[in-house]
Amino acid sequence: MKIDRAFLKLVLYSWIGVAAIAAYPIANYASAQVTESVVASGLASLINLLLGYVFIELGFHKSNTTFLKVVLGGTVLRLFLLMAIVVLLIKVYQFHSLSLMISLLLFYSLNLVLEIYLLQKKVSLKS
Repeated sequence: MKIDRAFLKLVLYSWIGVAAIAAYPIANYASAQVTESVVASGLASLINLLLGYVFIELGFHKSNTTFLKVVLGGTVLRLFLLMAIVVLLIKVYQFHSLSLMISLLLFYSLNLVLEIYLLQKKVSLKS
């Protein structure tokens, strides 16, 4: 599996940008519990994105059917993993649920855009 350093740099820059934009309001207006929830959801979402990247890389040079099985199967696996993390954070560690879910939605949206960008980039390079 070849590592796409350009994509990983894009992920890094995107996350640095989001952190820079969110740092001031979170630091000045959010409680410690909300801040912890936002950071935890960001880490969970980043793990989800990196696992998605691995599944895309693993399946991309295989047949179309195998690629769909790897990517869609990986998506189902990642969603269950993310759901387990959310339940663990809320039920066991008592994280602030509203801030956790809202920030997870925002991070997931960013990651979805990045994954679509990666897929379009790979398809254009393949053809």
